[in-house]
Amino acid sequence: MTSREDEAAGEIRATGFAWVRLEPSEADLLRSALAGGRAFFALPESVKAQHVSEDMNHGYRPMGQEYSVSAERPDLNECFALWSDRSDMVPGADRLGQLLQAWAAYRAVLDALVKGVVTCLARHFGGACAPAFRRASYLQMNNYCAAPAQRDLLQDLHEDGHLVTVHYASGPGLEVRLDGRIQPLEAAAESVLLMPGSVMTGLTSGAIRPLYHQVRDLAVPDRVSLMYFVNPSLDKPVHPWSHEPDTSVDLRDAIRSRPLAFGLPHVPDL
Repeated sequence: MTSREDEAAGEIRATGFAWVRLEPSEADLLRSALAGGRAFFALPESVKAQHVSEDMNHGYRPMGQEYSVSAERPDLNECFALWSDRSDMVPGADRLGQLLQAWAAYRAVLDALVKGVVTCLARHFGGACAPAFRRASYLQMNNYCAAPAQRDLLQDLHEDGHLVTVHYASGPGLEVRLDGRIQPLEAAAESVLLMPGSVMTGLTSGAIRPLYHQVRDLAVPDRVSLMYFVNPSLDKPVHPWSHEPDTSVDLRDAIRSRPLAFGLPHVPDL
């Protein structure tokens, strides 16, 4: 474990989130991943529609499918998602080689970061190591649209329902709930934000709470965000971290079904 990962784990325990500054080579990979995503979203709608999976879980997802709280208030963004580097799950992946290669390279950076941070947390709470997570985790890029007059939020207040989200946004607008108050969270330069979700709450038996957040429409042109949504793999039981784990508690059903609350399918078993 590096000091960067240990410090991030400590910040999550103390404040409920952590900023991690990327190394220059890592920031270069982030920029490449963002550029690939922006180029995709600039394509005509008819072309993007060719990359929609039947269950809306892989590749392109038009605005209107995903929501934070209610289907009547969809998130005001379109998406592209890549689960577990499974490009074969993305329709028309053979035409998206540059995008998928850039995302795979950036994901490798995040895999190492997440493994280190979560291992530090697991050891603190009595677990031996971080659970495997690659098979049940995914990168998603959101391309935001202007909010209509009756809405001031691009996404309503929610928690992501995962173990942790590694978040980057190209502009301001992210707000978090801390100590019962909503406040903006300004991005640190060339850094990613680590936000615990309700799976982390389950693993720590309530010690680390999910970070609730929302996105305000500040009329930032061309705002995008790139997230790595991390879930424990579902091929074996997921018990809360403890020196003496209660093997009667298995969190897999809750992990598998959490996306239903956002209008999305179950976490796939890849």
